[in-house]
Amino acid sequence: MTDSGRIIASSAADAGDDGPFDSAVSDAGRVSVSAAGRVRVTLVASPSVLGTFPEYRIEAVECLPGSTDAPLGSDDENLGGYVRTMPFCEA
Repeated sequence: MTDSGRIIASSAADAGDDGPFDSAVSDAGRVSVSAAGRVRVTLVASPSVLGTFPEYRIEAVECLPGSTDAPLGSDDENLGGYVRTMPFCEA
């Protein structure tokens, strides 16, 4: 989730421990808090794709406070693991 409440999610196609893998990171909705403290989660019917990652299985997306970069974690089983950042955490 971004500082402003946007929900960022990853999804992956996984054919097994040897791949092939493909992933996407999408804008899935928003979290908001009312003045009375009620939390509301709103999911979009058709998430907008922020990025695609052919041949990688993105399993973790994290928006760190005060940063626009999202570390993306990939565990590609027998093919190894990777961490990269992408500018997905804007308001």
